[in-house]
Amino acid sequence: MNNATSNTLVGLFAESPILKYEKDQLIIHANDIPSGIFYIKSGFIKKSSLLENGREITLRVYKSNSYFPLIWAFTDIDSYYYRTVTAVELQKISRDVFMEFLQRNPKELFELTKLILLNEHELLTTITHQLSGDSYHRVVASLMLCIKRFGVKRKKDSLEITLPLTHQEIADITGLTRETVSVAMLKLKKNKIISSYNHTIVIKNFEALQTESMLEN
Repeated sequence: MNNATSNTLVGLFAESPILKYEKDQLIIHANDIPSGIFYIKSGFIKKSSLLENGREITLRVYKSNSYFPLIWAFTDIDSYYYRTVTAVELQKISRDVFMEFLQRNPKELFELTKLILLNEHELLTTITHQLSGDSYHRVVASLMLCIKRFGVKRKKDSLEITLPLTHQEIADITGLTRETVSVAMLKLKKNKIISSYNHTIVIKNFEALQTESMLEN
């Protein structure tokens, strides 16, 4: 999915200084009022929530050319954590400036609304597959969804997920334990469907993964 809206909206952030963060830094705490609207110039940010047992579940990962927190921008509501997955470069403007711009530019508002709805569709698809099937198929489905968002073609018959993923991070996405994810990943490797290096997952047989995931469409 293309996260970008128009160059005009991106340009709204152009005069803002670049904010650099290292991996695993908290940008917004769930109990805090965000300091503004962020544009991701490079890197990955994850949005997560804490369960009652204290476990953190990843709800969404944002890549470059994304904006957050948009729910708060429009509704004043946002009870999520935003944390860096990799080193990132961000730019920030005030919510007032962001919203005034959208009110003056209905075309930009339309494009952003379409993006938000596409993101909602993706989230609902993820939830549907997390709640169906056994643990193995939940892991497979999560990899398929990551390919759709972060996959790039590297060789004739392989795809690479540009988002670095440890087994724990896949567990946080799927709601499974790290040990369960490791078993599923080992099965995929034994069947020569995937390989990995330095937390980078390579899909060696996309058709086989697609069939396993039951996400043909």
